[in-house]
Amino acid sequence: MENQTSIAKNKSRLELISLLGVYAFVVCAITVLRRFLPGFVIPLSAVLLFSAPFVMKSNVSGLKPNLDGVLLGIAVSVVILSLYVIIVNKPLQLGRVSYSLIVLELFLVALPEEAFFRGYLQEKIGNDLKGVLVVSLFFAVGHFVTGCIGGGLGGVGCAKTLLTFFPSIVMGYMYATSGTLWGNIMFHFLSNIIYEATGGL
Repeated sequence: MENQTSIAKNKSRLELISLLGVYAFVVCAITVLRRFLPGFVIPLSAVLLFSAPFVMKSNVSGLKPNLDGVLLGIAVSVVILSLYVIIVNKPLQLGRVSYSLIVLELFLVALPEEAFFRGYLQEKIGNDLKGVLVVSLFFAVGHFVTGCIGGGLGGVGCAKTLLTFFPSIVMGYMYATSGTLWGNIMFHFLSNIIYEATGGL
């Protein structure tokens, strides 16, 4: 019995090391892409983020079509993003939002990031409060490293990347309670669009 417990602990440690290795590889690769191939960073990052769970033979079951998830994401977005617009006190300038930006934000940013961070990392770490917080920390640190080291952001712009921790908690909680990624994808997508339309913080 003791031997089985020891084997289970070693397997769990190896899975955690593997998970951290995949996360570190993805963040480092995107950082290098942003630094040296900025014109290709978005599509290559999307491929990397979306394919990593499948390369690691992880079952990303939350990607199954789910209308309830989409509606949940829209409802949560209306509430939270309305508060955001009130707090930042900036007008929505929809002229800043092009059709190409909409496609880019949905298919090359929100979908792959949610597949990787929630569908892979959170699914492996745990769909509980600890898992949500740990993955949200990974999400914020990933944005910080890729934006500040890879993208050359400095000062306030660099510090703002850490604020991604807070919407990540919302996305993590939605995934933990609904089991579908589509609520997260919609909230992530709409958050990025509204952020762009208001010109950021």
